[in-house]
Amino acid sequence: MTRSDSDALAALCHFAQLASAADRVMAIDIEADGRATWAVSSPSLSFSGFNLARSGIFEHDWRGEPVEAAAFRLPSAILHALGGTPGSVLYIPSPSHGAPLSGLLLLWRHASAPAPMTQQVPMLAASVARLLSARREAAREVIVRNQFEDLFESVPAGIVLIDGDGVGAAINERAAELMACAPGRHRAAELAAPMRALRQRCDNHAELDQAYARQMGDVNFASKLNWTLGERTFEVDTHPVRGNGEHGRIWLFTDVTADLLMAAELRRLASSDPLTGVPNRRHFEECSAQIIAAREAQGHAVAVLMVDVDHFKKINDTHGHPVGDEVLKAVARRCREALRDRDLFARFGGEEFIALLSAPVIDEVPVAAERLRHAIAAEPITVAGVRIPVSISVGGAIGEALPGGDQPLLEELVARADEALYLAKTEGRNRVRMAEPVTA
Repeated sequence: MTRSDSDALAALCHFAQLASAADRVMAIDIEADGRATWAVSSPSLSFSGFNLARSGIFEHDWRGEPVEAAAFRLPSAILHALGGTPGSVLYIPSPSHGAPLSGLLLLWRHASAPAPMTQQVPMLAASVARLLSARREAAREVIVRNQFEDLFESVPAGIVLIDGDGVGAAINERAAELMACAPGRHRAAELAAPMRALRQRCDNHAELDQAYARQMGDVNFASKLNWTLGERTFEVDTHPVRGNGEHGRIWLFTDVTADLLMAAELRRLASSDPLTGVPNRRHFEECSAQIIAAREAQGHAVAVLMVDVDHFKKINDTHGHPVGDEVLKAVARRCREALRDRDLFARFGGEEFIALLSAPVIDEVPVAAERLRHAIAAEPITVAGVRIPVSISVGGAIGEALPGGDQPLLEELVARADEALYLAKTEGRNRVRMAEPVTA
């Protein structure tokens, strides 16, 4: 309720008091269950809540004349307001929106003949109802506004809200921090420069500029894009309010850095061997197919090397499985260091590893295999101060990547390299054996 509405309601109560010679007149906002939530009084007095549900007032057939108060059960709050037990009561229903039992309550300390103008008081009912409704609506708006402001500041996202007229805007503290401006109400034009500056600071600003160029002239434009600011990434969702740009536009800045890091870590765990940290078999098979497919157009050769740690069971039996695990880690690390960055290396299972050499010169494949063997055998692996001699056997196979042959070629290369590995082991281990070249 505005101050003028409040004053008008107080003036009506005062007029009713003068016209009826009542000792107290109250304009009461009463809900359907009889709870009185608010009142204006003449003479002025502050009230706490009270309930008239069992008073009998609402069941009486009021005809604009006072009735002996003994006929009703008035709550103590009213008795206190009057300063004692009333002698007469008059109730004038003035139902307001959301409070159908509202009205004017007139109280006399003693039962007496009504003043000549008492009959005029019911004519105030419509005005009282209007003012009570206005007060209730104003109170509701305050509650809604407070709830909105609380939500506006408590959600874990930066918010920029542009009014439907395109003139006004609001920004919460999180968004204000990002854009280095003050939170609260602004002119929309005042936020254009900080928004643009924030976007220009993004690592991917060129991509964002191109995407948001489509917003020009489209009031219903909507998008959800990631803004990358150094190590932090924000998912920025912009869309028209309630699906209609005429109602305004909202920008939501949600920090998704932790979510992206978690997703990346989950992908890494899904594709990595948990012991050695190199890719696992599943990742190797997926990436190999992609690498071979990329080689097809140029007809480049590919090679597969199968690597097996010699006498690994003996290492476990002699030194224990924890030491065996450390040996596998060291083997994986040395092999990875001995290969080119573009080569794919993975743990294939148990003590067996596999490498895919992309676009090698055919004569270089046995050299690369020998480099792996030497990287392991040249120096014992030290675990907890114990030097453990370790060697590997390597089987290799070479093939040419031709169109349409990625998966059959990979399967063939793995099978041929495995056969060559078997020969290397049966011939004494710690050696390299190459299979005959194959084509898809």
